[in-house]
Formats: sequence, structure tokens, C-alpha cells
Amino acid sequence: MNLSSIPRKAAAAIALIGASGVLAAASNLDLKPGMYESTITYEVQNQRQGRLRTVTRCIGAEDLADPEKIFNDPTEAPPKPQDRCWARDLKTTGGKVSYDADCPNRTVHVEGLLTRTGFTVIRVVKPKTTEGVSLKFTVRASRIRDCQMRGRD
Repeated sequence: MNLSSIPRKAAAAIALIGASGVLAAASNLDLKPGMYESTITYEVQNQRQGRLRTVTRCIGAEDLADPEKIFNDPTEAPPKPQDRCWARDLKTTGGKVSYDADCPNRTVHVEGLLTRTGFTVIRVVKPKTTEGVSLKFTVRASRIRDCQMRGRD
């Protein structure tokens, strides 16, 4: 090993680590944290369900790194660790957002429109087994104000 190559290798490693941090930061969604009002509509097995559901929730800056925390039904119970979905292939360009999610028992495809203060996405959920049901739901959300202290909203 040549001692003169150590600084170059160290510089390359530092550059790689720095680039990883930039990539991680770039993967955050360009959505302003705050209180959002969401309206959710469902289709189960291609049959539209009759009811709309409207809920409010706080989306914090820490949530923006995981699109599954944002573009989902906020009234659903948080998944157990073994049932958690992991987003992949996140694309956010020209006001559009899309990604796929790997889940233990289903596949999910999400696409829609995104602004700094709102979004509309369609989630298509397909079971990996024949016993499950396919599901499609639309989430429309708009920022309505800043969040208050957690636990008080």
C-alpha cells in the first residue's frame, strides 16, 4: 500500500459519505410540515364504498423521510414491525409523486400530485395471496395550519 494513496482514499470515502447524506436528505418529500386535513375514499374489489372519511393529523418534519407515513390512511392503526411496508423507487418531479411499497402480504403502488401544502394520491393495494382483497383508495390532503404540541391535536 502506498502512503500517498491514503489521503485520496480517505477523501473519496468522505465524499461518498457526504453524497449519501445528500441522497438521504433529497429523499425527503417537499411538503411543508403542519396540520393537514385529509379526505379518504375507498374502493374494495373495484366497488366504490359509499362513505368519505375526513380526518386531521399533524405531519412533522421527521415524517417526511417516509412516504408511507404521509400517503396512507391516518386512521389506520400503525402496522406491526413485521407488517411494515418499505417504500422504493420514490420519484418526485414536476409536482408528481410515485413509488412502490414492499409489504409482507401485499404490493402497493402510489401515485399522485404533490405541492408544498397538499397532495392527492391514489394507493392501489393488491394482496400477494388469493385470499386477500384488492383495494384502491384516494387520499386528498391540504395543510390547514401549523401543528400544536404533539398529543394535543
